Amino acid sequence: MHVEDLLRLESLDLTLLWGGPPLLAREISGVTATDLEDPGRFLQRGEIVLSGLVWWSAADEEATADRFVAALREAGAAALLAGEETHGRVPDVLVDACRRHDIALLSVPVHTSFRAVTDTVYL
Repeated sequence: MHVEDLLRLESLDLTLLWGGPPLLAREISGVTATDLEDPGRFLQRGEIVLSGLVWWSAADEEATADRFVAALREAGAAALLAGEETHGRVPDVLVDACRRHDIALLSVPVHTSFRAVTDTVYL
């Protein structure tokens, strides 16, 4: 399965916030759900990362987002799937950080569970 395959599934209702064809063609090797501010040591190359963005804070928004996405890049993550539940939307600074670090970013709407995304990848 590739990142672009997830976008094609109407049942998930994911939205592409940033990423071009090369990023969307990345193969997915697995799924990790995390809200750690620095998740890098727990990731495997090719995984998509599901995050509810609990780690993100408006107080230090740019540095926090940049640090999180840099860890994804260094670990070789295939994409970031960010939930809209915690903040009502995916912050613009996270989109900018994904652009800087060349990580595809998809938003996960409130009505789509992380379990549904995980099941889709593994089943």
